[in-house]
Amino acid sequence: MIIDGKSIAEALNKRVARYITSLGVPLTLGIVVVGSDPVIDSFVRIKKRVAGEVGVNLSEFHFSETIDTETLVREVTKLSANETLDGLIVQLPLPPHIVAQTVLNAVVIDKDVDMLSHEAAARFSQGSAKTIPPVAGAIQEIFELHNISVGGKDVLILGHGRLVGAPAALLLRHNHAHVTVVDKEVKRLSSLTREADIIISGVGQQGILVPEMLKKGVVLIDAGTSEDGGKIVGDADPRCADVSLLFTPVPGGVGPITVSMIFKNISILAAQRLDRKAN
Repeated sequence: MIIDGKSIAEALNKRVARYITSLGVPLTLGIVVVGSDPVIDSFVRIKKRVAGEVGVNLSEFHFSETIDTETLVREVTKLSANETLDGLIVQLPLPPHIVAQTVLNAVVIDKDVDMLSHEAAARFSQGSAKTIPPVAGAIQEIFELHNISVGGKDVLILGHGRLVGAPAALLLRHNHAHVTVVDKEVKRLSSLTREADIIISGVGQQGILVPEMLKKGVVLIDAGTSEDGGKIVGDADPRCADVSLLFTPVPGGVGPITVSMIFKNISILAAQRLDRKAN
């Protein structure tokens, strides 16, 4: 089955919109944008569209691509303290001269809807986080919707990046899966892929997975993206859908749900702050 991430995201957005309405207060998401890049601009447009669908205001904060790490950290720290913002995103990728993790760590925990700070990652690792990293949340949404149980399953994760591999590995280990992470090139990758019940790929390398490398009935979550001739493509050859129990295409699979999870997170964090104020 090929997963229709757009329809899943639409249903999730409706649930999130109802929940935000029930809070009775307007919510605002801030996005920090450094420099100007067509890919980044596209990411921001998508978030702006979904914000409109769920009833969240969106404020953009633009900085020159020549800004240095120290200055950007100061600006993000000030925005984190801004009481008019209920959530804050530092749009990635940042220019190569900026130490991205240092900037991400400046987002306070109760506004970190992307869960990319060290504190947010630590809480998720410990199982104490109330929110979930967006890609991991998208994967969980797919598994719950299609009754995929991961306990005791052999899971192979390709890539250990902060957006896909690392949080996915934690999510599945929390749910008692047997997780193997491959974060560097291996000579006989097929010997691992053929044994996996579930594969999650976030490498960003086109065609790293082909049908001959998979066992029949595998659950294949393709969360990797790269560009080919101006088109966004995934890590898996689309023919992999023919041998998969579930297959997420790129584009249109995990991506739309991931964006929706950002707004689910902001609603949860806002509700927590309202509860604290009430008590």
